[in-house]
Amino acid sequence: MTKPLAKSHSGDELAGQEKLTKKSPGFFAVDLGAFRCAAVGGLNSAVAYLVMARGTGRDNRTTQWSANAIEQRTGMSRPNAKKAVEDLDTRGISRKLRDGKHPVRELALGHQIPGGPFTIQEQEVLAAIRAGEILNGELKALGTMFVARGLAKERDKGGGLLELDEIAISALTAPQPVWLPNALVDGAAGEVPPIELLRQTRNLSALLLLIELYAVQFLANFGGVPRDMLQVKFDRAKIGERGPFVVWGFRPQQMMASYKLARLHLLGQSTKRNDGTQLDAGWDASFWLAVELLNSLGLTERVGMLLEGDDAEAEIIHPYAIKDGEPAERELATAARTAAESMITPGQLNWYVRGEGYQCLVPVRAHIINVTMVEVIRLKYRPHTAATAAWYALMQQITAEYIARYRVLGNDGAAKTSAA
Repeated sequence: MTKPLAKSHSGDELAGQEKLTKKSPGFFAVDLGAFRCAAVGGLNSAVAYLVMARGTGRDNRTTQWSANAIEQRTGMSRPNAKKAVEDLDTRGISRKLRDGKHPVRELALGHQIPGGPFTIQEQEVLAAIRAGEILNGELKALGTMFVARGLAKERDKGGGLLELDEIAISALTAPQPVWLPNALVDGAAGEVPPIELLRQTRNLSALLLLIELYAVQFLANFGGVPRDMLQVKFDRAKIGERGPFVVWGFRPQQMMASYKLARLHLLGQSTKRNDGTQLDAGWDASFWLAVELLNSLGLTERVGMLLEGDDAEAEIIHPYAIKDGEPAERELATAARTAAESMITPGQLNWYVRGEGYQCLVPVRAHIINVTMVEVIRLKYRPHTAATAAWYALMQQITAEYIARYRVLGNDGAAKTSAA
């Protein structure tokens, strides 16, 4: 008897039927390790797995969705859809429980899949390493890739003998439910479904990264993806003071990512950037390309966060959304900037904002001496879970409170400037 990932609350009464369903604001679950295994078969296999998972019932494991549902939702041709389903069946990622015109399949968990998230050739390399063999040629290149991804380490200077990190390898397929919005497969408000857009790009790395981001996003604590994994850093400048407040200006610099998030994109091949920096070729060829692609497709957004400090444990004061984010978050940023402008001189505004580009202005109480701003990455389509609803309600409450405070500050600052 198999164990379900968790109970689903999608509310989709047609889930499990292989036909187009009504648009649902619900969600479904996939096992991260199983998805990684599916992706080994290529983009079509990864897309097929997600569609089949969307069609699961309350156990998030059994589905009647197969080639027809894949064709309808992703624009994949029927022959390619059937081929993708056959690949998943062959590799033990899905198995038929009932044959016939409307077969029923069960989706396996990652640790139950024989080959794991590795190609046939990669499995040969793993076996050779376990047998203590020296790697040469293409096998050595794959071994170097395993080292770059933290799945192995060198036992000799030449790199021919390697030792596997079995714990890290097992972690790739350890059961981990990832909650995905139905809209990822169904589409929303007449839009092309995101999964179809990603299939059209032919970029497997982007789809892999999208699901990895869903696995780590935590709105309640971070407002999006944890900032120690992916964030845009900002410079800051002290622009002026008014009473107990310091007016700070911030301007975006560069996006930073952690090795933990990017490691499965690394290739073990070194490359040199135009500035002379040496790095793994996978950073630019796979990971950053995927980040940019998800952003260009509108599947991720950048939302500013004002923080109490610049350390890893600094708490969020409030959102400061410039272009993306929720309407309330953008309204808050406008209120903060308006208040800040009323508290500084025209000369300060001209020099720092118009001249130096510190466009994000906010008055902060003077004792918060290390106030910082970053932009976190947030997924545009969010699963309609209780946790998402709780985050949204809290966000609305916090933004309303700070908007009111900044409007008072703005009126007070404008009055004092006028009186002066």
